Amino acid sequence: MIRKLKGTTAVITGATSGIGRATALEFARAGVNVVVAGRREERLQHLVSEIGSTGGDALGVVTDVAEQAQVDHLIESAVKRFGRVDTLVNNAGVAFAGRFDQMTLEDFRQVMDVNFWGAVYASKAAVARMLEQRGGGVIINVSSIFGKRGVPFQTAYCASKFALAGFSEALRTEVMSNGIDVSAIFPGAVETEIFESASNQTGMEVPGFVPKFPAKAMAKIIVQTARFPRPEVVMALDAQAINFFNTLAPGLIDLALGWSVPFIEGMRRGAASSTTNSGNLYHPSDKK
Repeated sequence: MIRKLKGTTAVITGATSGIGRATALEFARAGVNVVVAGRREERLQHLVSEIGSTGGDALGVVTDVAEQAQVDHLIESAVKRFGRVDTLVNNAGVAFAGRFDQMTLEDFRQVMDVNFWGAVYASKAAVARMLEQRGGGVIINVSSIFGKRGVPFQTAYCASKFALAGFSEALRTEVMSNGIDVSAIFPGAVETEIFESASNQTGMEVPGFVPKFPAKAMAKIIVQTARFPRPEVVMALDAQAINFFNTLAPGLIDLALGWSVPFIEGMRRGAASSTTNSGNLYHPSDKK
């Protein structure tokens, strides 16, 4: 089914940087009314102003997606301003780097609250509206290639993204006959702040992933998915390669990753300095 975008309304969480910000701008260029959500008010207002300066219509709503009341308020604000919600992009996310046996359950829950429950809260509120309105709608959940392949030191992040993938698949089959499409996006390394801002308890600097897929290019894929909904999109080459080899020989991937752990921990013990921080797990990054 091909969906019209111009004049419709899209809600995007995690819109203050990276994929979310680029997606909001891309939707605005397509003539979509945009509701952007995030924890950093100054960045939200700057984004709203940027969209407005090019003739678009946008609303910024400060939202911590880990709090259901705030997510409900986000969807209600979108309906109050624009009358409906046609597309929901659940993009907000946080990451945690550290051994499972050394992380607290509080930290694990927080990752799940943001990455998984935030999407559930938003979908719950949006589906209710989409069922009432003519034309249904589209829900796009931004998972990760780590929602198809688990990796060491990312147990909470992987669990949240696997959960989001399963939720997307189940919800899709439940609401498809009601005119609601549900898509899951599985990116690889993208130009975002997620790992740069991650809570890091490894004692080492989290290495950068290069090359990174441009956030603007990922935004185009998300907007295209809203126009031509597909069940799953795996992007880009790094994610496609991981998915292919994990499907072909998951045991070999297990061995490769498993044997990497002693090497990584040896590097940590030999590091001249210890690097630990809570990142943006509980509070927004102070990065401008």
